[in-house]
Amino acid sequence: MVVVGYHKQLRQIPLLILAFFFSSFFASCSSLKANVKSDFTILLVFKSSSDSSNSLASWTNISSHHPCSAWLGVTCNPKTQRVTKLVLNYLNLTGSIQDLAELTQLRHLSLHHNRLSVTPNFTAWPSLRHLYLSHNHFTGKFPAGISHLKGLRRLDLSFNYFSGEIPVTELTQLTHLLTLRLESNWFNGTLGPDNSSLESLLNFNVSENGLTGEIPSWLSKFPASSFAGNVRLCGRPLPSDCSFKPAVVNPRAGKDGPLPIGVTDVKKERSSKNGMVLMIIMIDVVAVMLITLAVACCCYRRKYSQARERRKNAKGTTGIAYGTTARDGASGEMICFEGCKGFAKVEDLLTASAEMLGKGSVGTTYRVVMDGGDVVVVKRVREKVKKMKDVDGFLREIGGLRHPNIVSLRAYYSSREELLLVYDFLQAGSLHNLLHGNRGPGRTPLDWPTRLKFALGSAGGLAFLHCYTKAKLFHGHLTSANILIDYQGNACISDIGVHQLLQVPSSSTNNSNNAYKAPEMLLGNAAANYNQTRKYSQKCDVYSFGVVLLEILTGKMATSEGETSLAKWVQRVSREEWTWDVFDFELVRFKEMEEEMTALLQVAILCLASSAKDRPKMTAVHKMIEDIIRDQKG
Repeated sequence: MVVVGYHKQLRQIPLLILAFFFSSFFASCSSLKANVKSDFTILLVFKSSSDSSNSLASWTNISSHHPCSAWLGVTCNPKTQRVTKLVLNYLNLTGSIQDLAELTQLRHLSLHHNRLSVTPNFTAWPSLRHLYLSHNHFTGKFPAGISHLKGLRRLDLSFNYFSGEIPVTELTQLTHLLTLRLESNWFNGTLGPDNSSLESLLNFNVSENGLTGEIPSWLSKFPASSFAGNVRLCGRPLPSDCSFKPAVVNPRAGKDGPLPIGVTDVKKERSSKNGMVLMIIMIDVVAVMLITLAVACCCYRRKYSQARERRKNAKGTTGIAYGTTARDGASGEMICFEGCKGFAKVEDLLTASAEMLGKGSVGTTYRVVMDGGDVVVVKRVREKVKKMKDVDGFLREIGGLRHPNIVSLRAYYSSREELLLVYDFLQAGSLHNLLHGNRGPGRTPLDWPTRLKFALGSAGGLAFLHCYTKAKLFHGHLTSANILIDYQGNACISDIGVHQLLQVPSSSTNNSNNAYKAPEMLLGNAAANYNQTRKYSQKCDVYSFGVVLLEILTGKMATSEGETSLAKWVQRVSREEWTWDVFDFELVRFKEMEEEMTALLQVAILCLASSAKDRPKMTAVHKMIEDIIRDQKG
């Protein structure tokens, strides 16, 4: 009997193991479901307390879709479905982020440019790799628990109201930390001793705080701008020498105790003398400025009166800008389109005040101020016009183009010798000037969101042009100089269709122009052999746009000093070795957007395919850039 009972127990063992397996499986599934629900609930609680402007409207969708696939800014681990990335920038969020402390699987948290004010203990996010909390209203001491984030790579707490000392000793324990940005806060104290360091750190900034003492040698490798605005900080790379100590260094004197005898009187006496000298200098400067202004006004009024009188007496004479057009006796009339104002006849342009803006490959461009105050741009085309069947019909078609990202042709005048094209005047200048102008001190850098907006706008304008009619319109000479910025900050393509009218050589000795040309349009290029006529096409515009994207990303001109085209330089860099050396150094402060920059670089490479048939259409390029922006916001 004992033996029989023993055998029965043996037969039951596999059943017990199987039951245990299934119970464990269902328990793990229940646990996973509980985690999903937990993260789901946490996000809704955060929205209810922080999103008074309803910027997270998509979070109100509590249907069967998981927040990982339907909610703005939420990314999850595809296996565990736990929230791992939360990107909620520029959404006017307020209050505390304490609720987010329960998202224990977070690896990437970006909440910059909001109005949040309370931070949790950093120990809540042990898996965190990227943390961006800049441009908020956070106050108090440096958040506790930073030393527990062993895998942290990027930390940005800049432009807040944090105070107290920076926990340098704890920060140096983060052996993977690459970025530490703490500028524009109220931190005080020192930067720690010399006996600790963080070799992995590549980007560091503590400027505009109240730090004191000597800069540790391990931080001296960073530029002086990383420490600027800390008046009591000294040592390399700052010019202030720590060995020099002024007689009075305590601005709290009077609160912490009196100054040495005699010091106060000397200080007051010097201050009084300095104030008197400064007042005299200011009075002299103001007087000189008033006199200069009065003289300038008199000269301007006199010059304006003389110019007005000359215009009245010079109805049959030429303007300073337009050569022989007014007196050559040529037939032709001013053709005006929608939005044409301030002039109705060519004489209105010829007698107006004109300022030359520059000379391009097809003619000279002028800024013209009409008598009524309206400002337009006139391009005087001196090249020979192609023998088209209907030049007027073509120009009328161009004049009918209306798109937010295209500079409108408002009027034109055609004679035997030349062509005058009248456009809107966009005073913000060109993309070329914004990217490459004044690269020295005092330059205002072009930030990443603005560059991405310009890329999207110019792509939209070019895509609209390519799809406008069945006439297969193209630009023919797209460069960053032909992309202008309007008063709303939109990128607008100018000189639409001009090169289709002109007998412009397919190849030029101008290296800067060649840098934008597709391989099939260059003489002597093997890619051009299949088409000896080198007929321009819309795919050539796509190539040129790819070069413009490289300018936006790298900050470099289309042709370098060594006469190497930007496209060739980028294409020589192996895809596995793309580094920040490729991107413009002005974009370093947008390291968290590295994925978007790399994605746009991939779009540029597609546009620069050596074979025209391998290049995407502009509609597809525009959609790719839209997707990059959508992913950035999401």
